[in-house]
Amino acid sequence: MLAALGSLAAGLRFGWTLRPGVEPLISRYSRFDAAGPPDPDGRYTRRLTAAWAVLLGGFALTFLAAALGLCPAAPLWPLQPALCAILFFGEHLLRRRCFPELGRVTPLRTLHAIYRCHRQVGHAA
Repeated sequence: MLAALGSLAAGLRFGWTLRPGVEPLISRYSRFDAAGPPDPDGRYTRRLTAAWAVLLGGFALTFLAAALGLCPAAPLWPLQPALCAILFFGEHLLRRRCFPELGRVTPLRTLHAIYRCHRQVGHAA
């Protein structure tokens, strides 16, 4: 049940920022990247934010079903980190291909942008 709640919280964190008039979470993170947002209209980062929300929400539902005994839980545990890693690293390959003008897109640069975003938000509070 704890895995379902954790996945739900993470999925809601992404999904909540997809409301009209709200900046999608990954769009916000991309503003802190040295290269800036990949696309000025924000479609790419909005879709990526939605992909994370759907993936994590799907895991929340699956973990809940396992907690209720509706499906086996054993195969789920290694699947979530593997699929999250595939999305995270695969997205970097896609972004590098779709937006070559951004320069060398790396997971470390992305993590640094996320850190800088949270650091600024922490100082603003």
